[in-house]
Amino acid sequence: MTQETLFKNGIINSMDSAVPNPEAVAIADGKIVAVGSALDVEDQIGAKHHVIDLHGSVLQPGFVEPHSHILWAAKTRGAPVGDITAAVVPTYRAAIAKVKRHVAEAVPGEFLLFYGVDPQLHTDMEEPSRSFLDEIAPNNPLALQTSNGHAVFMNSAALDACNITKDTPTPVGSVIARDDSGTPTGRLEEALVWRVLEIFYESWGENRLTTEFRKSIDTCLRAGVTTVTEHLYLPFYKTYYLQALKQAVPLPRVAAYQQAVDPDMMVERIDLDDRLWMAGVKIHADGSPFVGNIWLTKPYLETSTTLERMHLSPGHTGGPNYPADFFEMMVRNYFGQGWQMSVHTQGDRTIDMVLDLVETILEETPRDDHRFRLEHCALMREDQIVRAKDLGVQCSFFINHITHWGGPIEDALFGPERAAHYMPAGSAHKAGMRLSLHADAPMTVTSGLDLMQAASTRMTNDGRCLGENERLDRLTALKAVTIDAAFHIGMEHKLGSLTRGKLADLVILDRDPLDTNPHELSAIQVEQTWLAGECVYRR
Repeated sequence: MTQETLFKNGIINSMDSAVPNPEAVAIADGKIVAVGSALDVEDQIGAKHHVIDLHGSVLQPGFVEPHSHILWAAKTRGAPVGDITAAVVPTYRAAIAKVKRHVAEAVPGEFLLFYGVDPQLHTDMEEPSRSFLDEIAPNNPLALQTSNGHAVFMNSAALDACNITKDTPTPVGSVIARDDSGTPTGRLEEALVWRVLEIFYESWGENRLTTEFRKSIDTCLRAGVTTVTEHLYLPFYKTYYLQALKQAVPLPRVAAYQQAVDPDMMVERIDLDDRLWMAGVKIHADGSPFVGNIWLTKPYLETSTTLERMHLSPGHTGGPNYPADFFEMMVRNYFGQGWQMSVHTQGDRTIDMVLDLVETILEETPRDDHRFRLEHCALMREDQIVRAKDLGVQCSFFINHITHWGGPIEDALFGPERAAHYMPAGSAHKAGMRLSLHADAPMTVTSGLDLMQAASTRMTNDGRCLGENERLDRLTALKAVTIDAAFHIGMEHKLGSLTRGKLADLVILDRDPLDTNPHELSAIQVEQTWLAGECVYRR
């Protein structure tokens, strides 16, 4: 055993109910070797151990981000991708002006991609048509991707580069919007979006992606996040992960979920010593509430946002991404192979469809501890929460929707009644569900503290509390980004708490999140991040 490191003289939140607030923790060889009183821990380790005096700071397990896309985040952020998110460019008019400036500086033929157009926050938005984008960029492939990632608007050169024509069949699970003659309008939705944008990313070369991936990793480590997921894993991603694992500054642990768009995909089996492993299979059962392609029992509101900027019809209730029989084939195949299923569900009718299928499959072939996951769960009803818990289905909530889009969710999309229970984490907790919270990078920034604040306050950026009865207490919120998030990815036996024998992934904070005003949780500073017993970030 190498020399032990002892942490003491601070507040320790172990997230282990057996010893919730120990006086000291010792680590060695990448694992936690002792937890308890200072005297007991010092008795269990060698006399020449190294001491980290916390000086009143807070030690806790590293944050676990149970739903993210850190490699995809690298693709969508950083030059040459233009950032037109509402946080950076607050109006659509300004966003288009930025696009035009970039086009004017571009070399003819250069692929141009802009990320972040937002029908909810760009309140002056008009949907960019193919002809409008052709006028802006007649000599370049041009694409504008929505901030939620589920839709993209392309000009003719981009459609040609992606080989999308009038004769192109629409892939199952995707949308190619067409005019009355069948000609593509330039708007694409769902899996096809991510597939065709690979052509843009490839045109910029591997070095650019490697650099941006390093930045994406650093963002996690600075936030104290020691475990993430890659929820849109594709086989060629492995090359970049293997490169990152060789870097001097290490990669957070990564649980990969391979994206499925058909029932016959081969799932890559990966297990690299708790650093990168294939955790399960991801399926998008529906799309984004901000695009309008989710499945609802009650329609969207009829507002200028939904009718004019999202181009939804009156009474719009959306639909699922896949025909029911096709979706069932996919789930049965991968679930039958023993994989954990991670299914993207936003609308309540989508959730009904998925729960019906899970119940049928479990009646036919019972499987203990399957941990079938529902992702996001925006408009999940209370009866569905109870049903999911009874079926052993786990729910992970994209709580940052409340912070960034809460105002439009209430005023423009769903109204006060549904908005008060949007992302119903509080109801899930009251029902006894073991829930997790996620940031879904690149849509929002990876930060366990931001998630805690969003869940415990439900405050929107425009200053309203969206559903105070759905708020979480701070302890439950902290569990949802540590031990319970680890449970969701099947790693609670190795991660998520300061327990003897677990991996030594730790974070030191300047304040105690369990004793900080919920409205100030995001302001807590990460002082140090430790991964596998090594300090990988120091403020």
